[in-house]
Amino acid sequence: MSDLITAAATSSPDLNPGVSASSIVAPALSTLADSLFTFSSSATASSSSTSGTLASPEPSAAIVNQPGLRAQYFQGKNFTTLKWSEINPTVNFTWGNQAPNSLVAADNFAVRWTGQVQAKSTEAYTFYTRSDDSVRLWVNGQLLIDNWADHDLTEDSGTIALAAGQNYDIKLEYYERAGGATAQLLWSSPTQAKEIIPASQLFQGTSTLPFAIGAPAKSADAFVDSIGINTHVRYYDTAYGNYPFVKQSLLDLGIRHIRDGGSDPTWINRINELGRLGIKSTLVLDPNIGIGPDASYDIKPPGYTVTNFVKNLVAEGVEAVEILNEFDLFHRIFPYTRNGQPVTGDGWISYVRDFTRDVYTALKADPATAHIPIIGPSFVYANSSGAIGDLSQWVDYGSFHPYNNPNNPGDGSLARDYAMRSQPFGTKPLIATEVGYSTGSPTSDRPVSEAVQAKYLPRLFLESFNAGAPRTFSYELMDQKADPNNSENNYGIIRSNGTPKPAYTALKNLITLLDDPKPEVVPAPTTPTTSAPTTPVTATPAPLTPVTATPAPITTPAPAAPLGALNFSIGGSTQNVHHTLLEKSNGDFYLVLWLEVPSTAQAAVGQNVTLNFNTPFAQATTYAPNQSIAPLARYTAPTQLTLNVSDAPLIIQLSASDAALVPPVTATPQPL
Repeated sequence: MSDLITAAATSSPDLNPGVSASSIVAPALSTLADSLFTFSSSATASSSSTSGTLASPEPSAAIVNQPGLRAQYFQGKNFTTLKWSEINPTVNFTWGNQAPNSLVAADNFAVRWTGQVQAKSTEAYTFYTRSDDSVRLWVNGQLLIDNWADHDLTEDSGTIALAAGQNYDIKLEYYERAGGATAQLLWSSPTQAKEIIPASQLFQGTSTLPFAIGAPAKSADAFVDSIGINTHVRYYDTAYGNYPFVKQSLLDLGIRHIRDGGSDPTWINRINELGRLGIKSTLVLDPNIGIGPDASYDIKPPGYTVTNFVKNLVAEGVEAVEILNEFDLFHRIFPYTRNGQPVTGDGWISYVRDFTRDVYTALKADPATAHIPIIGPSFVYANSSGAIGDLSQWVDYGSFHPYNNPNNPGDGSLARDYAMRSQPFGTKPLIATEVGYSTGSPTSDRPVSEAVQAKYLPRLFLESFNAGAPRTFSYELMDQKADPNNSENNYGIIRSNGTPKPAYTALKNLITLLDDPKPEVVPAPTTPTTSAPTTPVTATPAPLTPVTATPAPITTPAPAAPLGALNFSIGGSTQNVHHTLLEKSNGDFYLVLWLEVPSTAQAAVGQNVTLNFNTPFAQATTYAPNQSIAPLARYTAPTQLTLNVSDAPLIIQLSASDAALVPPVTATPQPL
């Protein structure tokens, strides 16, 4: 189940053979090196000795008075594709032709430093930047330096009066287009010689400076399409045995993608039916559940080869296949053989490599399956990603399971796991094929409350989308059994008795508000209720109907028209405020804001954030999807909005056309 950076791991039986709902405890792991808690496993060191230690993407409020500036590194010029964050004691970088880190390219990257600067004396200070290329600097809200153009190494300066001992907001933005890269921040005063501003005078602070000016939007439909969920349709002795309820719950949720695995006739027919209803499946391949590249893998009955399976049996339901779930753990628990010889010791490495190669070769050799995406294997143990070697030539995507429960989604683990787990896959994008939060009892493994799960899951999908993940599959749709002390049975967003948890409602509302358009095959939604049958049923094998449909590759839905950019800024209390900017095909923007902080079951104390719009809008409408899809408030022709942002997503719909508007209502902005 999980990529755990801990001394021991608990892993789910999920898609592995012979298990339906039991808990499996992994063999003990040795203590991991401290380097695994940073990006150093794949990072290249900065040429500056003041590069700092890589930390969480968003430093917590507990460290805002610590020395240094918060640094956010982005791919591209527009500060939208965040790759990682860290705390830099100073700004004194000479990267040359190297990238600051392996997570960004050596060219076409941007950095934003924010925090506070403290003057030593009451006098006029001159701030200097040395940069190659673009740079701009704000101190105390005043734009002191604005050289936002490509240039060779250049020194710019600006002067401002400061008072001794007082902290002032500071923001430095930098962009490197190509060639050499340098970013340095200095100051001087009548009593202070010119120097790099020292860490003793820089603080992470609670900057109120605006950010996200002129941000380009991403497709709202692409975001919805990035959402997937794990199911266990073949676990007939669990809550999944009630297939009619499972099917309706998926349709009501508005989900388009599931991840599952199986091979028996009943399971195959159900996967194909879901496919006909617009819910496509990523299917895990495993010889112990009846599917493999060829007979040498000792495939258990019914013994399908992967090409026959994909082309002739699940073509209506499949959209991708995934290699061997968490095999570095499960080969120790369940017996695997090849040509009659057991897989033991480090033999699992060659087994996985051969399996991956042979699946790729088989599917790509047949014109009917050549375009089916192949997702690489996932791992539990930290060192497995390095031990397995290079698999990139045999996969279209990598996979990883970035579980970090009970921590919040934006605690930094997503980027760390991505860096570590990308090792076998080169530059191929990674899909998070499992990640989630268990709501088991306090004595179970790393639980969160149902209220916290409802806050974390929508944020998880937003954070993953912001990071560029093509798809993220939460684990999972339903609690398998009523067993609160077993964490494995409590990852669902629907309880085992058929009642929805708050996370189901929150995710359903998020999808409903952002979907563009809804798949036509999806019937009108009805929220799951306790009236649904909850007793697991025994499945009767149904005869197989061969199918000939050709599966489609994983794609990002194309918008009906080119996406625009929203000329706006976010000010006020912006510490830990994250955002996603989306646009629908009708031109409406949807700005999603949330606090990326640890959550509790109680409502978080929100932060007042001010949005300033330089783009004219006829109307703004706010929504709190964790509560409902009903508007919180509407504003006519806004140029500035002050809103309360909490740890649950807040959506602001911005409509440019009068024709798209709902008649305005009198409403007072409400805190979430």
